[in-house]
Amino acid sequence: MRADRLLRLVFRLQGRGVVSATTLARELEVSTRTIRRDMEALSAAGVPVYSTRGGAGGWALVQDYRTSLTGLSTTEALAMIVGHPRGILSDLGLEDPGDDLILKLLAAVAPAAREHAEHARQRIHVDPDRYWEPVAHDPSPVLRALLAACWDDRIVELRYGSGRTTARVAPYGLVRKGTRWYLIGRAEDKIRMYRVSRIHDLTTTETEFSRPDDFDLAANWRDSQDAYVTRFGSFPIRLRIRGEALDRAGWAYARSKKLGPPDADGWVDADFDTEDWDGAVGLVGSLGADVVVLAPDRLRQHAIATAARLLELNRP
Repeated sequence: MRADRLLRLVFRLQGRGVVSATTLARELEVSTRTIRRDMEALSAAGVPVYSTRGGAGGWALVQDYRTSLTGLSTTEALAMIVGHPRGILSDLGLEDPGDDLILKLLAAVAPAAREHAEHARQRIHVDPDRYWEPVAHDPSPVLRALLAACWDDRIVELRYGSGRTTARVAPYGLVRKGTRWYLIGRAEDKIRMYRVSRIHDLTTTETEFSRPDDFDLAANWRDSQDAYVTRFGSFPIRLRIRGEALDRAGWAYARSKKLGPPDADGWVDADFDTEDWDGAVGLVGSLGADVVVLAPDRLRQHAIATAARLLELNRP
């Protein structure tokens, strides 16, 4: 416990200059006497701490001193690099430094943690886009074992979906999209994608594998998603929606969707690409009653016929 506290003291002083003993004691939940003893221990270990007197006095490190201790654990490095939200600044029209900011911070605070962070980034990727998911999130029981295998570069054996045969897979990394997890790995000399919830009978072997130097988990995921989209057709529709239909539109599945501003009566022009006819019919049916089909006319006529049939069947 004391070693951890000493590290935390050094990192606080590195980033903040002079800090009073009272402030350090409050943040670390110890007494000022303990802080003084800890400073003496740091000085004896060769860390150049010194005290200053006066109203603005406290403890500080010699200027430009940087510790060579790693400081960050593997889990902390993982949280920094994987949990870093990308694209927020660019959405606001500002320059987004991306991962460079995280790597600079890791280099300044804990140089050896940069290697841990890159190791983590190549094994876990979070896609911020969401699928339509009406069910509650229930992580697969094999997820933690898969992470350990990815982390240690060990071959796994698994059965996938309804298949009866076992496959040997080199697990390159895990991707989370919405609440779903996917495994990206090499099987039979081909990189494949597996939905983790459909993986059964997982066994981690003692066999290690070598990752390709040019493999990048995030780039592979983006390429696979682009390829997935191009395999489907395009069926654009245009609607006017309001009220409950507008709320449901946020959850409705479509390749793309665009909602305009509401008019004085709350109606919104909405454009969806539903991939095909069945997707268009299903989307209109899922939105409820506050829907006007603007295009195509075939879909409008189908909606009218469906409403008439529903009315006829439910007439008292």
